Amino acid sequence: MRDAPQTRSELLSPRPSLAGCVFAAIARDTRGAALSEAERFNHFPASPLVALTAVIEGETRLARGESAPQAAKDAPALPPVSAVGPHLTPMSSWNPGPIAAVSIGFYPEAWSLLTGAAPEAASGQLSLEIPPLIEAAAAAFFGAEDAARGWDGFQDRLEPLWRDARNEVMGGAEGGDQQDAAPFSAGARRIADWSRWMIAQAALSSAGRSARAMERRLRRWTGQNRQALSFLAAIEDLHARVAHDADPDLAQLALEAGYSDQSHMGRAVRRATGFSPARLNRLIATHEAFWCYRLMGERY
Repeated sequence: MRDAPQTRSELLSPRPSLAGCVFAAIARDTRGAALSEAERFNHFPASPLVALTAVIEGETRLARGESAPQAAKDAPALPPVSAVGPHLTPMSSWNPGPIAAVSIGFYPEAWSLLTGAAPEAASGQLSLEIPPLIEAAAAAFFGAEDAARGWDGFQDRLEPLWRDARNEVMGGAEGGDQQDAAPFSAGARRIADWSRWMIAQAALSSAGRSARAMERRLRRWTGQNRQALSFLAAIEDLHARVAHDADPDLAQLALEAGYSDQSHMGRAVRRATGFSPARLNRLIATHEAFWCYRLMGERY
């Protein structure tokens, strides 16, 4: 990575009133930066969230899987406002030129409540239908002075939609229907915390506590099964352990993180990111295309 490429990346946190709806947003602005073709790629790990993206200026193309980087170059450009479902494989996007965009991560159960779309149907999809009111909320980013002001405007428009959706569910469901409805979380600082909370809620629901009932409930609420949510939680836990020890013993780290051995850990990281831990860490430290990992403070 060249010195100071003059890009701007920002992590935006939701208001307390939206903490159970939105996990966070990331803003990216490369206008005025002299980037090479390779530096115009953007790499993202697997995620259980629905991502709503507003492309304020420029063009972005998206693909998923280990072949995503090349596929992204050949993909069609995203519309100004688009949404991608949760994905258990890495994703990459490519910008032919300067870009200004904001991506908002919605909890899948919240997106379902706002849109009426089943989380399981959204999982793995590269193009989700966006209701007009959500698209209108995302329009707050267009014409805003900067990402932070656009984020404020977006939240101003989203707040009443989220409040009304929650009130409708709380007021319209009774008895068994309400008992098995998706729970409202208070939000979480980590995806691992949210994943484990959803697993616990599914296991403790009075609507049926068998393993099969719990799995059905998780799929209905999040679009994922327990194994997938546990996999994503373990990956984030691994990052947290490495963040506290810059030079860990990898074999010991694997055992402490719950993997059977170092090879098992390496396969998990490759599945989530597309890269081995050693190579990924080098790229995070040196390559502009891995700005999102740096923004989130991630290392493996």
